[in-house]
Amino acid sequence: MGTFTFTGKVLPFFKQFTMIGSVSAHFEERIEPNVTLIMDASVSINKGIVEVICNSSLFGNDNYDGHVDLKANYLAKAIVNTYGFAQALGLSVVLEQVKKPDGITYNIHAYRPDLQTLVSVLDSSTDGGVDVRTVMGIVLQNPTLFVALDDLISAISFTPNAPLYCGRAVDAIRESMAPTKDRKQGWKILREALNLSQRYLEFITEQSKGPRHGSVTDIPFADIHETTNRAWVVMNRFLELKKRSGTTLPLSEFPLLP
Repeated sequence: MGTFTFTGKVLPFFKQFTMIGSVSAHFEERIEPNVTLIMDASVSINKGIVEVICNSSLFGNDNYDGHVDLKANYLAKAIVNTYGFAQALGLSVVLEQVKKPDGITYNIHAYRPDLQTLVSVLDSSTDGGVDVRTVMGIVLQNPTLFVALDDLISAISFTPNAPLYCGRAVDAIRESMAPTKDRKQGWKILREALNLSQRYLEFITEQSKGPRHGSVTDIPFADIHETTNRAWVVMNRFLELKKRSGTTLPLSEFPLLP
């Protein structure tokens, strides 16, 4: 068994939030046909500082370590959300560092560099900066778009809920594009304007259907990854359309995605 020690904070930094004792959990989950994650974890919180200790049967590569990270976040969020519910407090929890079985401490941040390459509407500089001014007027004038962007960031911040967030984000874009139309006609307008096939969008909406109606099911990582990718593409194309003040995107630049 490999030991992972996560540390983080309850936000806003609520110094009086101290949990007496600790909460423990046991996980057994098949993540591949012949691979099962077996993990014991415990969480303690002292004056807003969170510590999650996980003993996992799987470790040593990005995929396996990622599963431990998900379970640690899941357990910490479950505790803080339950406390927040009881106290009617708007709290969140973030795990910031992890000491892995190799003895090295790593900083944690939700980052999907592959998604960054899908964004063409915003100009990035060589020093890593981004000029947001080119689309900020669009976002501030469009409440549904604000919600959609917030959902997409939540999708990479807490991966298990990504299908739910992505489905809602794409639905918000449809609503923004065709607020007075029925849903079926609104989807048609979105597809034709952004050069997207029905199947391309249905992959997103089908993955989100269960979670959006309260059914929590295990969705393969590959499908979560693809759902997030497609939602990122839809958002980028929508912003490109608004930035250009057009009615459809040129096929020469934005070919039909089947």
